[in-house]
This record gives sequence, C-alpha cells and structure tokens, in this order.
Amino acid sequence: MSIVPLNPWLAHRPRRGVTIIDTAVLHASETEDVDSLVHDLRAQDHSYHYIVDRDGTIYKGVPFSAIAFHCGNSYGPHEAARGVSCERDPAGTFVQHPCVNEYTLGICFVNLNDGVDPYTPQQVEACSTLLKDLKAGPLSKMRFLTSHAMVSPGKHTDPAGLNIVAIAKEAKLGIWSMETVMV
Repeated sequence: MSIVPLNPWLAHRPRRGVTIIDTAVLHASETEDVDSLVHDLRAQDHSYHYIVDRDGTIYKGVPFSAIAFHCGNSYGPHEAARGVSCERDPAGTFVQHPCVNEYTLGICFVNLNDGVDPYTPQQVEACSTLLKDLKAGPLSKMRFLTSHAMVSPGKHTDPAGLNIVAIAKEAKLGIWSMETVMV
C-alpha cells in the first residue's frame, strides 16, 4: 500500500486536548480524479485525512493528529452517547449543530457517487488495509466505521454503492448509523 502525503496539507486545525479517534467516516469525492478533488478541497477549505484513488494509491491530506473538515452538521456515536438530541429542522439540519469531525477520521474515495461509478477492488483493499494498520497501530481505539450519509442522513448520500459492511468486517470495526439511535 502506497501513501503519498499532500504538500502542503489540506485545511485543518489542531485537536483539543487528548482526543480518542474511534470512528472513521467514509466519503465519495463526486470527482473523476484526485487532482480535481484536491483543487476543489483547497478552494473550499474542506479536507480529508486520507483520499483513496482508483488505483489504490492513498493520499494523506491531513495528519490524523489534526481535525479535517470532512463533515459539517453531523451526528455520530459520541453525540448519541452524550444524549445530544438528533432532532432535525425541516431542511434536515440537526438543531443542536453537532459535528463529528473532532473524534473521527475522514477517508474519501475518488468516485462520482452516482451509484453507477464502481469502487475498484484496489480502492476497497487499500481502505481495508489502511483501517487495519491504523487500528493495529496509532489508532488502536478505533471502533466504528460509518459514512457521510449515515452521520448526515437526508443531506448526503456518499459513498453511494460502496459495501461499507464488507470493509468494516475486514477491518474488524462495528458499523455506526442513525438507525442504531432511532430504535
């Protein structure tokens, strides 16, 4: 597995105090290639910790010791555990404005996110290997895998068509979704 650091890093900020990263959020770029994605991210001050290209190459966009700007208004396992309301306004925005970026790792697949553009076997293998390596090493507290669609339901659909369950199983991670909160 090849990991290529972006230089300079994408937009980010330091994590506050000691933060345990225990959740990875998967995304899709809605672009054809890495260059277009990185251009868009830099223009919008958005970011991911890792970008998985179609050939399986992984680009490191932000050190995991920093917060990447990959989810805006979002609700994940820490919000659920703290009893934060998951009430949403008519536009689908969580009314208490939670955000999962503080304790998550953002991983983006280069993919059109149209449900037709396939995720390559190289991408899936690279992501699974990355998660296993991080969990076995510096992010040993990693417990959950989720998606942008799962932490921002009704507002995002990515990564459409990706078998997240298979990746979670391979990486020995649990799946977190809003459905687990709503039952």
